[in-house]
Amino acid sequence: MKKLNYLFLAFCLFVILFIFKNANTNESWEKKEEKKEENLFKVYSVESIAKEIDETVILSSTTEAFRKISIKSELTSKVEKVLLNKGTIVKKNDLILKLEDYDSFKKLYSKELISKNEFNKIALLAPFAGIILDGHKIEGELLTPGDTAYELIDLSKIKAKSYINENQIIGISKNNKVQIKILDNTINAQIDYISPMADKNTKTFEIVVVIKNPNLIYKDGMSSEITIFKDKVKAHKISPSVLSLNDYGDIGIKVLDEESKVLFKKIIIIEDTSDYMLVSGLSDKETIITVGHQYVSTGDKVSTQ
Repeated sequence: MKKLNYLFLAFCLFVILFIFKNANTNESWEKKEEKKEENLFKVYSVESIAKEIDETVILSSTTEAFRKISIKSELTSKVEKVLLNKGTIVKKNDLILKLEDYDSFKKLYSKELISKNEFNKIALLAPFAGIILDGHKIEGELLTPGDTAYELIDLSKIKAKSYINENQIIGISKNNKVQIKILDNTINAQIDYISPMADKNTKTFEIVVVIKNPNLIYKDGMSSEITIFKDKVKAHKISPSVLSLNDYGDIGIKVLDEESKVLFKKIIIIEDTSDYMLVSGLSDKETIITVGHQYVSTGDKVSTQ
């Protein structure tokens, strides 16, 4: 009986020693892990969730008249009378200047002794409705072939021309919704022309948009801004300060995976302002490193706050 008691006591002692040893081992392992965590580089991060937005391309531009033409003389004749002066709004086929030979040509034309084309050479009628510009001839001046008799500008529509880079032009056609901002006024517009070839030096494509201007409010040479609407896209709003470059020179940001390891992800810039950027090319939810990203590399495990 005493032998059984000794065996039982020995067994209990063994169990107690085993538990104590394991407790010390676990405590030691936890301390090592804590120490290891303390040695990790600390970064600051923020959770970002993508939101669906209208992708837009914004271009600086300058307005231009829809049409502008210099009416040149094909004959030699003196200006007998200036009928309409600069700044006058004229209709198509209005007579602007009366040349000395106008009456005689008109009689011949009315008797069908000369063609309409011959008559037009002396009449120099307005080819379209518009506004007469400065620089036309005055009474008594001699016109010779090639001389400018007057200039005419058409502001019934306004064009705005700009240049778009090769990354932005993808997905843009004449069917895209477009707006122009002029003098704080936003007007719906239409794409009139997209160059099929890039400029060899700038690698950009010319693009021209048109708006209606029935009241002639907008003039040639005004500063304007073109906004082209593309398809909807999911985008993250980030600070420009979080941007990084990879070894290949690609622009992107550094994010954390579920194990707090650093990943570099390339981005597509949708909108760029002085305060924020809208970017795509990321997952719907990202943990973005906001402070310390310049000190860590892809694959590094970090502690975050």
